Amino acid sequence: MNELYDVLKTSKTSDFLIREEQTESREAFFIGQKLDMSRAKKVTHTFLTVFVDSEDGKFRGSAEKEIHQGISREEMQQEIDQALFAAQFVQNPWYPIAEPSDAPANDGMPDASRDLTSELVKLVQAMQEIKSEEDSRVNSYEIFVNQKQTHIRNSRGVDVTFSGFDCEIEVVTNSRKDDHEIEIYRDLRFSDKSAEKIIAEVRGMFHTGRQRLNAVPTRQNEHADVLLSGDAVGSFFQYFAMHTNASYQYMGVAKAKIGESITGADADPLNIRLVPTLDGSAKNAPYDETGMPVAERVLFENGICRSYWGSLQHAHYIGMKDTTSMNNMVVEGGSKTLDELRSMPHIEITDFSAFDMDAVSGTCGGEIRLAYESDGTTSHPTTSGSLSARYDDVLKNLTFSKETQQINNRVVPCAVLLRDVTVAGE
Repeated sequence: MNELYDVLKTSKTSDFLIREEQTESREAFFIGQKLDMSRAKKVTHTFLTVFVDSEDGKFRGSAEKEIHQGISREEMQQEIDQALFAAQFVQNPWYPIAEPSDAPANDGMPDASRDLTSELVKLVQAMQEIKSEEDSRVNSYEIFVNQKQTHIRNSRGVDVTFSGFDCEIEVVTNSRKDDHEIEIYRDLRFSDKSAEKIIAEVRGMFHTGRQRLNAVPTRQNEHADVLLSGDAVGSFFQYFAMHTNASYQYMGVAKAKIGESITGADADPLNIRLVPTLDGSAKNAPYDETGMPVAERVLFENGICRSYWGSLQHAHYIGMKDTTSMNNMVVEGGSKTLDELRSMPHIEITDFSAFDMDAVSGTCGGEIRLAYESDGTTSHPTTSGSLSARYDDVLKNLTFSKETQQINNRVVPCAVLLRDVTVAGE
């Protein structure tokens, strides 16, 4: 990095940013419960962003390139010149880049140093505890244990280095009934998760497979009360983060306005904050990719928007004096327990083929893989069909559970009740 920095100091850039990421990992690949392949790797990637200002200083263009390891100074200069050439064709209103900060950004960061081989062995041992059952088995899984060190320097004097640790387990399970087989895929991401929780999540995949094998087609209901649970809840609440993002505010598509409520009078109090660190999250970091410190920020308090967040570029455009990026999001629980929410007639959707949330159009939904139709007392599994909902409609009386769950870098309620939405089916 030092040589690249020296070359850039003599170039024609108005500003520049260098981000070097060194990742060391241990990986294991299993077919069934038999090891197929394992490997260790250590790779370094260096990313360069150059900024070019117009002659009158009103506009700024940028371009990014990866600078490969081992190239000569002459080759570096060629890469820089190519990036400068591309950047001059971009004409955004001028904006600053990160300045050095005295904020103790590393305070409170969890220790990212790990013995990667030991961490991999722990995860393998947890997965090996999962035995095949009469109708369900582990088809395959891949485990990745990563430690990343990031070094960021820019032309304004920012020079920060920090480390991170994360794990990923990709799991495929099969459940069979007669000649019908269901395949379930999940991608588990975390920095710390107990063996018991990993085992419980994979066995939960067995349960999902069994339920889908016994499910009947979902019935058409144009005025359904739908209880969202599982991973879709995290995506559902991402809507609120998007509408407080500075880029949405600048483009004029944001529904959130500081001092105003985004939910209706009959909705549960909405409390959302961004935090730099969260136990077990794979997204903990003291700085963002531009070298700007990450800070805690309250987005909503009792449904009222309190602040925005986002890139330094878009924060500058809307006149924000300070900003932060989003590592982790915490949504507080609502007014009713899960048992109370399930005591009324409803359709609880636990699995989608993909839950789509479009923050600009304000719509959400997806194809149903597994749901439960309930009269409040008894329930039965269903599959197929789809959910369609509009945030403008459901936010009027949005209700969510007191209980919360953590999905990697998000803490969200375990379930959300969407009233009077459309479920397509037979």
